Amino acid sequence: MVETRVRVEKKNIDWAFNETDLSVEKKTQVREKFKWLQGNDNNYLNPTVKQLGSFASRLHVPFGNLLLDKIPEPESIQLAFRTKENAPAQVSLNVRSIIYEMQRKQAWFKEESGYANQKLELVGIASAQQMTVDNVLAKMLNLLKLKHFNNARELLNDLRNQIAYQGVLVMQKGGVGLGTNRPLNVEEVRAFVLLDDYAPLIFLNQKDSYTARVFSLIHEFIHILRGTDELFANVDETLQEERFINEVAARFLMPEAAFKDVYQGSEISKVASYFNVSPFAAAIRAKNLRLANDVTEYSVFDMEPVPIKKEKGGNSYNTALSLNDNRYMSALVGSQKDGTLPPTKAASLLGISTKMLEKTISIFSEREVGL
Repeated sequence: MVETRVRVEKKNIDWAFNETDLSVEKKTQVREKFKWLQGNDNNYLNPTVKQLGSFASRLHVPFGNLLLDKIPEPESIQLAFRTKENAPAQVSLNVRSIIYEMQRKQAWFKEESGYANQKLELVGIASAQQMTVDNVLAKMLNLLKLKHFNNARELLNDLRNQIAYQGVLVMQKGGVGLGTNRPLNVEEVRAFVLLDDYAPLIFLNQKDSYTARVFSLIHEFIHILRGTDELFANVDETLQEERFINEVAARFLMPEAAFKDVYQGSEISKVASYFNVSPFAAAIRAKNLRLANDVTEYSVFDMEPVPIKKEKGGNSYNTALSLNDNRYMSALVGSQKDGTLPPTKAASLLGISTKMLEKTISIFSEREVGL
């Protein structure tokens, strides 16, 4: 049987090695492994499709780009603020990959699921420039209700359900692709929002603490209400907007009257625990309410929640379901069952292997019946 080979331009191979996040040592290993990359090989730059696919996977680059006459310019992604220090971040290959993965999910839901058939009124509902923090907070309180929970995990789940009820897709993940070999660094990204009138999407880094995810979720939801995009916006404008949104989020999660009641005679760590926020966020809120003078002893990195016991019986199927928005799951499962979505594409859109698809759908369906 004759092997089918494809011709690859050297400039595309050079692009792949420049684009990849692999170390110099691992790049060398790749060159040694793939003989068709070596100039003295009879099939130099003429790999089989399988070999080229393996190469693309190893370097974490899109397979299709290796066959293009001209490599497309990457979009200017800032992702500058939902990082650990709210400072401009280097947008790594992993971060770009997770953004593109979420864009694919959003595009399928919007264009093919049949669920996103009308504009959401909440997108940009608080976009007027003259709106104050209190104005935006009032709009938000018409949509979400803050309830008290004993830990941040329960609060996160409740707020996620409320926001999903408003028509927003809420996704979370701790790494890129399948497996655990490409984790998402919290230092690089905590969260982001993909703004859209029909299917806005909020992404949370699952590697982050529950307290951090609570704040990030509310922060990104306010972005949707404001109609502002933090991925592709002007830096100076975004800095001002981020400060504004952080203030709204803090006031929502730590209402003034309740905060003052809890704060009296309590250590800031206990106040933070009560509201399921970080000590740093609680300290800033106390300072803004003139209950404290200084926050320098609290670190922006101090975002760990009160320890939560790991639940028994966790498995990869439940984990897969926790990553995806419930409405998104319903749409995808329905499309897969009625034959409009092939199994391989369904698995890809869920972020799982094809062999996990059937059982994942079965568990989801049983869970929905039991609700």
